[in-house]
This record gives sequence, C-alpha cells and structure tokens, in this order.
Amino acid sequence: MSARRQTNQRGGAVREGGKGTGRAADATREAGVIDEIAAEFSTEELLEFLEADLLPVEADPEFRDRLKSELWTLLQGLAKK
Repeated sequence: MSARRQTNQRGGAVREGGKGTGRAADATREAGVIDEIAAEFSTEELLEFLEADLLPVEADPEFRDRLKSELWTLLQGLAKK
C-alpha cells in the first residue's frame, strides 16, 4: 500500500491513496487505540493519572521569562516578513 503524507491547514497529516483512508479508518484506528489502553490500564489507574491535570503547577519563573522573550522575538520576526 502506497500512501503519501501531506499536511492540512491545521497542521495535521493528510493521507492520500491506498485503502482505508478517511474518517472511517480514523475512527477504526481510534477505537483500536482505546481498546488497547483499556486492556492495559484499570479505570483507577487512569483516574489517578488524570488527577495530575487538576493540580496547580507553576512554571519556573526564569524559564517562563525566557520563553516569553523568545516567543516575542519569534513573533516580531514573523511580522516583519
């Protein structure tokens, strides 16, 4: 099966050619991944993992300032183009 990868406007991969491409194949693949995860981890383990998203985590102030500066420099460079 030969498939060529391209990028759509949102930056996601787009596959052309071959069998099983499109939304139906994506849904089938997603269902397979969900089944694999369900077989590998218990509900309790998954909930414990997801709890971390609820914890407040502060970024290192030096890292945050450096990132802010680098992003601003990047945006200014893009605006000049």
